[in-house]
Amino acid sequence: MATVVTVHGTFAHSAGTADALNIGEQGEAQWWQQGSTFEADLKNMVEGADGQPLEVIPFTWSSLNSEVDRRSAGSALLKALRTLDARGEPYCVVGHSHGGSVISSALIESVAQRRPLTHLKRWVTVGTPFVGMRKERFLFSRLTLTRKVLFVASLMLLMMFLFYVAGELFGNGFRSRSERYYTGLLFSGLMMSLPMAFFYLVFRYFDGKELKGYSKGAVQRAQQYYGDKWLPLCHKDDEAVQGLRFLPKVQLHFFEKNFAASTLTKASVLALPLAYLFVVTSPSVMLGISNFLQTKVYDVQEFVEEDSAATKAREELFSLGQRMRQMREQSETNTLNPTAAEDARRGAEDLRQQLREKRRQIEQMLPEFADVERAQRFKRRFLQKDGKPCEGGQLCGGGHDYALNSKLLFHVVTDELSSAVVDDTYLGGRAGGIVRLLLPIVFVPLVFALLALGVLAVIEYLAAFISKYLSIALNYLTLAEVKRSTFGNDTEGEVVVGADYGPSWLEPVTCLLPDEVSNRISAHSNAMAAESIAKFRNAISTLAFAEGEDTKQGLISNYLSWKELVHTSYFDVPAFRKIVVRAISQAEDFQPTHAFTLDRDYDQVAVWLADLGRKIEAEQLGGVMISSPEPAQTPVSFPA
Repeated sequence: MATVVTVHGTFAHSAGTADALNIGEQGEAQWWQQGSTFEADLKNMVEGADGQPLEVIPFTWSSLNSEVDRRSAGSALLKALRTLDARGEPYCVVGHSHGGSVISSALIESVAQRRPLTHLKRWVTVGTPFVGMRKERFLFSRLTLTRKVLFVASLMLLMMFLFYVAGELFGNGFRSRSERYYTGLLFSGLMMSLPMAFFYLVFRYFDGKELKGYSKGAVQRAQQYYGDKWLPLCHKDDEAVQGLRFLPKVQLHFFEKNFAASTLTKASVLALPLAYLFVVTSPSVMLGISNFLQTKVYDVQEFVEEDSAATKAREELFSLGQRMRQMREQSETNTLNPTAAEDARRGAEDLRQQLREKRRQIEQMLPEFADVERAQRFKRRFLQKDGKPCEGGQLCGGGHDYALNSKLLFHVVTDELSSAVVDDTYLGGRAGGIVRLLLPIVFVPLVFALLALGVLAVIEYLAAFISKYLSIALNYLTLAEVKRSTFGNDTEGEVVVGADYGPSWLEPVTCLLPDEVSNRISAHSNAMAAESIAKFRNAISTLAFAEGEDTKQGLISNYLSWKELVHTSYFDVPAFRKIVVRAISQAEDFQPTHAFTLDRDYDQVAVWLADLGRKIEAEQLGGVMISSPEPAQTPVSFPA
């Protein structure tokens, strides 16, 4: 019994493979399903050469826009076709959209197994955008993630050996070795590379098995057995085919060159606080600041020794100051004896006068005393703990004491700043003290404001620079991902070259439908689109008040028949169905029924068909056919 197998395309149904064979809710079967108008035409117009009625078998698959799924469906289709082959029955296969890609995958797999389908008489593809693929150049880039991990692991022994050799040869300076030594290294290197070589050969073997469609022998056999049996049919305005054909040339810009500049520039608000936190928590930076102050700013080491005159003078002043504070405490606490309290107050005032006079005398004898005093104060605060020098004579805590680090930074912007700006020789006493107090309050914020503006200018420049090149990278990656997703390329180690009217393993043939038939298909899709627009216009209020995105999407799908596209309207036009039917009836072991020969379009269909399927040059197709250094394995997809 002669058989026709129908293969639907991508997104042909949404309820799963099992429901693809069921009749729709509106009572209309899809073209590939049993009970469809196309099936009725096949059975009424075509029969086996022995006069037996035709059998139509729908083949269903996941219909996802996935190259992996298409190849998996191709393997399943091949098994079904081998069953027909085993019976010795003639059969034809018709595929729409990526259903044609599934057929192509099945055929290339059959010849890769060296078991071509001998009873396949014709295969027809309708509106199929065949995707041209090429494998990555290097084996490593074609490996799955698991295999890449294993291959890198196999390299570890060799890598460790190479580092060992580098250390041996250059660790203590290069020196000449004996020939025997180098021979031993070479032999050891070969032994260390055995695991890598083993995994390379294993993965190379699996790579050849899994990408068998790239074999030149398989491609030649596919051309030999299936080239003359192929009939492609395509509308010149098919949205899926033309869209995917020109997709590689599309250049979209998703990100403007300044898209991230404003966001990155906002980092300037936190730049100074973050810089402060970095400095205060960085031991090396804090030690650098401490060492700089100790050796460059104070540079009075000879005066801070224990037995120096400056040190002794400082101790004498410190002793007077302690006595003065004790007398003040007595005057404040001895409230029960007013006379004693008054004596203590007067004693404290006398000591205060003595302290001032003593300081004046010391400063006259030792002009550098103020600097020595600052140095001793710095040493006591930051370089000593409990009166003992910290380790190495450096900043206590080695820069890891964050509390002390913050004190040091505050010391720099207050005491050190005041001492650097205010000259005690010209501005001393109470006036000098007031200036020392106000200077950090006024000057430090001003300096930080200027520093913040400088940081802002730098960040703005860097943000514009980063945003520009980040937009280039993101546009490239996003466009590549959009194209990859649209082509449905989810394979490992293969990249899409483009899409065209036929698979890359076959020579191009005429496939564009005659204008008369194309116009009928266009008119049908236009009429369906107009009808859908009218439905939408009447349903705007319903959509506006629908709750939930799922509900809205459900309502929209109810108003769309998917016949609004040329790509999905082929089999709704009788003239097109007759072209497919006539092509099948002309195949070996098939023939037209008597009723078909009496059809008024019978001769006209023969004229249309005569100009289809002829080998032509690539330029005649109105576009560049997909060609690559290596044969491609499978096609692409779109809504069926």
